[in-house]
Amino acid sequence: MRPGIGSALRDLAARVHATRFPLRTPDGVRGHELVRSIGDQLDDYLLPRLAHADAPLLVVVGGSTGAGKSTLVNSMIGAEVSAASALRPTTRWPVLVHNPADSAHFGDPARVLPGLRRVARSEQRGDDPQLRLVSSEAVPPGLALIDSPDIDSVEADNRALARQLLAAADLWLFVTTAARYADAMPWELLADCSERGTAVAIVLDRVPAAANREVRHHLGELLAAQGLESAPIFTVPELNLRDGMIPDAAIFPLQSWVLNLGRSERARERVMARTLAGALRAVPPRIEALADCAAEQEAAHDGLSRSVDVAFAHAADELARALVGGRALRGEVLARWQDFVGAGQFFRGLEPTVARLRDRITSAVTGRRDTAEPLENAIAGAVSVLVREQAVEAVAATSRQWQDSPAGAAIVQANPEMTRLPADFDARLRALVGEWIDDVNKLVGEVGQSKRARARILSFGVNGVAAVLMIGVFCGIGGDRGPQQRTSTALVADKLLVTIFGEDVTRDLAITARRSLLTDAGALLRACRAPYDHALAVSEVPARQAGALRGAAARLEELL
Repeated sequence: MRPGIGSALRDLAARVHATRFPLRTPDGVRGHELVRSIGDQLDDYLLPRLAHADAPLLVVVGGSTGAGKSTLVNSMIGAEVSAASALRPTTRWPVLVHNPADSAHFGDPARVLPGLRRVARSEQRGDDPQLRLVSSEAVPPGLALIDSPDIDSVEADNRALARQLLAAADLWLFVTTAARYADAMPWELLADCSERGTAVAIVLDRVPAAANREVRHHLGELLAAQGLESAPIFTVPELNLRDGMIPDAAIFPLQSWVLNLGRSERARERVMARTLAGALRAVPPRIEALADCAAEQEAAHDGLSRSVDVAFAHAADELARALVGGRALRGEVLARWQDFVGAGQFFRGLEPTVARLRDRITSAVTGRRDTAEPLENAIAGAVSVLVREQAVEAVAATSRQWQDSPAGAAIVQANPEMTRLPADFDARLRALVGEWIDDVNKLVGEVGQSKRARARILSFGVNGVAAVLMIGVFCGIGGDRGPQQRTSTALVADKLLVTIFGEDVTRDLAITARRSLLTDAGALLRACRAPYDHALAVSEVPARQAGALRGAAARLEELL
């Protein structure tokens, strides 16, 4: 074995265990299974075997429910080391039988099957995965047998543990019966063993004499189809048990072959070398498959994240265009503005002199009724409608995009509140607009401290000038558009503001008021994406995990 393989495998194992599949994607389930199965083989077989090449050969006796695994193990050992019963599942936790000389090796969890707690007796009520150790002189040094839980157990934990044990095996002794040898589940695992390169031997148990030839022939064909044509087949005839054991003559061929693996160093090394080489060869292509699944997760997460960014960026842009593009100057706002400036009478009498314009506005503002407050209220309503409209559209667009993918649909289904605005949105919006109007009034009051400006503001009223400034913001004054909306509203607002403050100050005031509104409205929009950002954070996929897997697999492949 070339130097560096152990280090490459440890690096690969760390990357496999760090691979996450938090999103529901087409290959997500397969990815989870690959992480489990590859991780099991790296942790339970490849790394321990490379670190302890002289460790005993591990033979895992596995098979379907009721195949007679425990009876087979007891018969080969010549003693009841594993309980056999008609109750299912009989073997909940695995039983490992070894020679006393190998006790130190199997008693150390760091050397083999590190995830299983060692016990001397089966603890049927224990919930922690456990490995019962049985010492027996009947097993030669250098060999150990594990009686595994059923691969098709009714208990999911048993099935998972059976698969973990198979991943740790130097040799899988697959036990089946003449009635069940063609069941689908065992063949899925046999195909997996073939892919991993694990050495396999087949035991046909309880075979009627009349069916022996036909069953062996058909079984051989099935094995060849899976690339396992070299796997030896042992037949145990259908006989009455003697004191719970298979008669010696019937068990002898299998017993002698298995136990000889412990007695013959050459035979033992041959099996170990075959399984180790096959397992190493199988790692890079399996990692490539895992990387494909991981890349799918990355793409799904990136797609979800991108859809949130696009929807809310579009909403922010649309809101900015709406607020300076005149969309607020409709309906109630336009009506109250016309009331404020004297409607048609004001426009008919508009003259180019500052004094006449001031007199008209003064008359409107200081007349019999306060027209600034209704205008402010109308402005507040219009701004609220525009902000809410874009918030609703951003949330709806994001929700639609997410529900178009399996990953996003699963998240939205689990969190239906994501499709709605936050419960406190309207209250926050009212506060935002109210504070902005107050800030604009303060801004007008602070800027108008010069003698000239103060006199004119007093003539028109602070609220009235602030309302005109807000109208100017909606007309685009001080923006990229400038006062380019050559409507009567834009002309009047621009002229009045320049009259009071001058052109430069008017532009600065409009820019400040607009930026303040867009900043606060943007923050409220971002609050609406918080549920989506939280979901993305919870389901975060490690960056470039697919590339890291492929890189680690390539380094291993170079060493093989």
